[in-house]
Amino acid sequence: MREGQSKVIHRADYQPPAFWIDTVELCFDLDPAKTRVLNRMRLRRNPDVAPQPLRLDGEELNLARVLVGGQGTSFKMEDGQLVLENLPQGNDPFELEIFTTCAPAKNTKLMGLYVSNDSFFTQCEAEGFRRITYFLDRPDVMASYTVTLRADKRKYPVLLSNGNLVEQGTLDDGRHFAKWVDPFRKPSYLFALVAGQLVCRQQRITARNGKEHLLEVYVRPGDLDKTEHAMNSLMASVAWDEARFGLPLDLERFMIVATSDFNMGAMENKGLNIFNTKYVLASQATATDTDYANIESVVGHEYFHNWTGNRVTCRDWFQLSLKEGLTVFRDQEFSQDLAGDPSARAVKRIEDVRVLRTAQFPEDAGPMAHPVRPDQYLEINNFYTVTRRVRQGAVAVLPAP
Repeated sequence: MREGQSKVIHRADYQPPAFWIDTVELCFDLDPAKTRVLNRMRLRRNPDVAPQPLRLDGEELNLARVLVGGQGTSFKMEDGQLVLENLPQGNDPFELEIFTTCAPAKNTKLMGLYVSNDSFFTQCEAEGFRRITYFLDRPDVMASYTVTLRADKRKYPVLLSNGNLVEQGTLDDGRHFAKWVDPFRKPSYLFALVAGQLVCRQQRITARNGKEHLLEVYVRPGDLDKTEHAMNSLMASVAWDEARFGLPLDLERFMIVATSDFNMGAMENKGLNIFNTKYVLASQATATDTDYANIESVVGHEYFHNWTGNRVTCRDWFQLSLKEGLTVFRDQEFSQDLAGDPSARAVKRIEDVRVLRTAQFPEDAGPMAHPVRPDQYLEINNFYTVTRRVRQGAVAVLPAP
């Protein structure tokens, strides 16, 4: 359980946010010891909620400046939140600027912004974005993001974030920058940032709707020859989702980044998926058939989240299994369709049922049992179990009666 958080969260207590955040402009000056984050937001009051202070989540941040409409304002810290009371009244939008610093090199939780193998990575699901800047860190607050990254060009030649790359160039003192714009509104848990010494496998594709896209798989130097299967899996995922469900890739590019230090197997950040190397790298000399199948399935799963979980997302974390279960169903259908032969499809179906019986059923019969949609939780990260993924998708794998 995270320090300072022991409050029980009840599903019945859900209340819509008192404010909406329409746009977010983030500027990062990346440094392992002290990263500077300038956060400019455009907010407006929620007319369906009675007027109340703005409470922004934050963890392990050093607050340097708060401006409202370009002017200084009073604030206070309360229960780990930044509380602002003197805000414009009415429903007109207003600008809020927050300047903070953090220490990614000391972030051993691997949540928020952290350093691994001399590169920067992020993990924001479920509540990691609050370790990057003060924010309404909840899935029902969706905003459009513009992100500018600045860093030493020699140490961090690759600068990635969500969306489309709109500008890049050099700065003074051997630094450079990259500006990314995500045209689609998203919750903060889907934010991603990567910066470091990486190499890339690229593939240009033309979708069924005639649009061209760039697919990229980024890995550390020396691993590029192990990314062919991951790229082929991504290409197959893009083609399958458009053909089977009419859901095309909606960005100019789609990126996968692999790192060995990653708590989750993979993460569906909008347009910039971050994976553990286990689910990206494969060599014919060492990888098994199961390794290849797992890479295909996980790459597909995270890509399919682009629509089931990203564009259509959760109201609150009690709905976690809805996005996960539906996407598990979709990745199972994907793997079965790629199997082609009816007997191969049957083998895949049997494998999926075996996971239910060997992993999920024992969990459901033991002390880790919990409903698919619980009534309460102390720590949302404890809800990331086999049940939240598999049982919701069980209709896809259990034999028909």
